[in-house]
Amino acid sequence: MALNLFSLPAPVRRYINNWFVRHNPPSYDPIKLHNRRLYILPTRFGYLFAVMLVMLFLAAINYQNSMGFVLTFMLTALAIISLWQTHQNILGLNVNLQIPKPVFAGERCDLNFEISHNSNLSRYAIGIQYADQTPVYLTIKPDSYSKAVIKVPSTQRGQFKPRGLTVFTRYPTGLLHAWGWLKFDIPIVIYPKPLASSALQHNRLEQQDGKATIHTIDGDDFAGLREHREGESLRHVSWKAYAQGKGLLTKTFQGDALPSLWIDWFQLSNDSIESKLSEMTALVLLANANNQKYGVKLPNITIEKQLGTVHKQACLLAITTFKQVDFGQDFDPGPNNDSKTNTNASSE
Repeated sequence: MALNLFSLPAPVRRYINNWFVRHNPPSYDPIKLHNRRLYILPTRFGYLFAVMLVMLFLAAINYQNSMGFVLTFMLTALAIISLWQTHQNILGLNVNLQIPKPVFAGERCDLNFEISHNSNLSRYAIGIQYADQTPVYLTIKPDSYSKAVIKVPSTQRGQFKPRGLTVFTRYPTGLLHAWGWLKFDIPIVIYPKPLASSALQHNRLEQQDGKATIHTIDGDDFAGLREHREGESLRHVSWKAYAQGKGLLTKTFQGDALPSLWIDWFQLSNDSIESKLSEMTALVLLANANNQKYGVKLPNITIEKQLGTVHKQACLLAITTFKQVDFGQDFDPGPNNDSKTNTNASSE
């Protein structure tokens, strides 16, 4: 059974986690499991095995049985060899966490790991686990790497850093559990859950005082061609002009020039902070889909009107981190999360 600190009471879990963090500082780069990062303890079976050895040794002394001594010493040698092999099986592994793609609250976030080593021995039954979720087990060939994907639930918006990550092994006998704690300084960005389109219809911005309603206009009369902008849909691209070597040009139609838009915090009708942020997220996505020039106004920041994917990501990030209590805090789903984790692993 894997060592699972998330089954302990929350205060004890925080104390142990803080102790490990002090001795294993966060890292943005791949983490190498050297001796100072590794810990090893007997498993439940290992403790039972140790008790059996003591009882066998006492019985051999009591009955002066030479075969009892031989068996005791052989099993002790097996335990010592297992200790060395378990430690060597995990020593020197390099664990890399790729930057996770942003997700919306309620979606699952993919944590993509790459575990490698440069020794000439294969590594067997290497497990990687997030919090109290089901671990992924890998076999890594000599001087190679394996990949693992762990899907974790996201329940609240914000920018967080994952913790509760462990790499462990109990190979070859299961008597010992060797593990290393991983603390990555890599953020997980969770955008607010967008307001549903039906609710958005009641809260959309009215076009007044320079603030425009978001709407979709598909004109029928062709008006001309213009240069294609980054982040725009390819639906209206003139492929004929592209085939003629004129580059990416977008068809324009009568009536599809939408007015620019300010997505203004103070113009929204919702009262709660989270509801307003959800509505602003939906408006950003809708304006971006309509290729409408837009900007975002929050009490603490103003982002000027622009277009494109980079602009959309900047607006969503500003909305996501608005009034976040601890920017970049740890992301801990907790032991009582009822969402299951889907895992996947592959070797190269």
